[in-house]
Amino acid sequence: MYRMDVHTTVKTLLGRGLSRRKIAEQLGIHRKVIKRIEFGSDSSGLIKGYTRSKQLKAYEGQIQTWLDQDLTGELIYQKLVKEHGLQTSYSTVNRTIRSLKADHESFVPMQCLAGEEAQVDFGYLGLFDREGASRVKIWVFCAVLSHSRLGYFEAVTDQSVETFIRCHIHAFEFFCGVPRLVRLDNLKSGVTTPDFYEPLIQEQYASFLAHYGAGAVPCRVRTPEHKGKVESGVKYVKKNFLLGLDQRNFSSLSTDLRTWTDTVANRRVHGTTKRVPLQMWQQVEKSALGPLPAQRYEFYHVEERKVTRFGHVIFRNNYYSVPYTLVGQTLRLFTNGTFLRISEQGQEVALHLLNNDKGQYVTQNGHLAPHKQQHTLEYYAQRLEQEIGTEARDLLLLIQQNHPSHWKDKARGLLQLCRRHPPQRVQEACRKALDNGISSYRSVRDICLALEHTPPISTHFEAPAPGAGGMAHELSLYDQLVR
Repeated sequence: MYRMDVHTTVKTLLGRGLSRRKIAEQLGIHRKVIKRIEFGSDSSGLIKGYTRSKQLKAYEGQIQTWLDQDLTGELIYQKLVKEHGLQTSYSTVNRTIRSLKADHESFVPMQCLAGEEAQVDFGYLGLFDREGASRVKIWVFCAVLSHSRLGYFEAVTDQSVETFIRCHIHAFEFFCGVPRLVRLDNLKSGVTTPDFYEPLIQEQYASFLAHYGAGAVPCRVRTPEHKGKVESGVKYVKKNFLLGLDQRNFSSLSTDLRTWTDTVANRRVHGTTKRVPLQMWQQVEKSALGPLPAQRYEFYHVEERKVTRFGHVIFRNNYYSVPYTLVGQTLRLFTNGTFLRISEQGQEVALHLLNNDKGQYVTQNGHLAPHKQQHTLEYYAQRLEQEIGTEARDLLLLIQQNHPSHWKDKARGLLQLCRRHPPQRVQEACRKALDNGISSYRSVRDICLALEHTPPISTHFEAPAPGAGGMAHELSLYDQLVR
């Protein structure tokens, strides 16, 4: 006989949602004792538990066999009705099933307001046959609205981030709205770093939820009771849908799963709410969900690449340019199959149309260093006129006519002359070249050098001294010549 304080402690811990196993470990008592305290005892010491129906007494062996095969109560009820023609209710069958179970751990249900939360998870269904005698691994994505228990189920072949997000999109559209919170297990596709209090949400998943106006609430590690609704949904799929399949055919799996969802899963009386999920969703939760966005979230595949010394990143055997100042940096690449978006620390630095060839350079002129950028004839003509004068512009037009394949290099050369010589000197050299019909950059350069070493001609006139003239010389000079 245990003291009253033990009874009180057990009741308190049960009220907080702890399982019998955890309470037994903390208090050092057997789980059966906790079970007796949980259900209470009358004055005679008899446990108040589940009563078995006399009508099902003859079928208890068969029911136990089905339980050992992990069949759900609903599937057992369906088999009793169809195979044995039994006329009884699901509640009667369920009471018998619960009485046959040796141990049944319980948790305090987490109540949620309509539209507040959905729980999501993956569950492994096993191998399915595919055409060509091959077999494929199948997982089921489960999303359950916590208030109405309306469920969405989708069969997938992987648990990637892209698949995870795509299933969310389908689930929200199936629910005709978006819950405020999404409670998920610490899946790699949703949670990058599990943490007890502040898990790091996967970047792409966080972006997706922000687009739909929802938030993520990862479950704490090793606390399955925090997502009991979706875990029950996964078990329900395995024990009802999966065990009810006649054959595991991959080609018809999606159709069979959707039919089962619409005709069985969402139209049954839920064991906890005692209501039909579809009806509860239609009456209460549908209107409480947030609106769907005007456009679907566009998924981008994310990778990281280091910028080569040529100012490009390599993606799918092609080269895509980024600003030349980012050489050597590691950038993040986003692609949706049509475009390639490149960002640095969250800021977009380049956007390209994907090239389906191999070994191609996709280069934007603005990404190159200024001296390597390609410009039009009008661009160079305007710059030469602004920095040197109209003579340089006219000389460029003459060069372009005589040298149509190399005029850009000569235009850049003329601009470089302004770094070595004053603009007036280059302008004078261009004028002399035009006067002589010369269209060579080297000639203009040589003229500039010649002008540099030629002293300027003075245009200032100095009047002769008073008394000086053409014949005004000292006469004594002539005497010296005669001598």
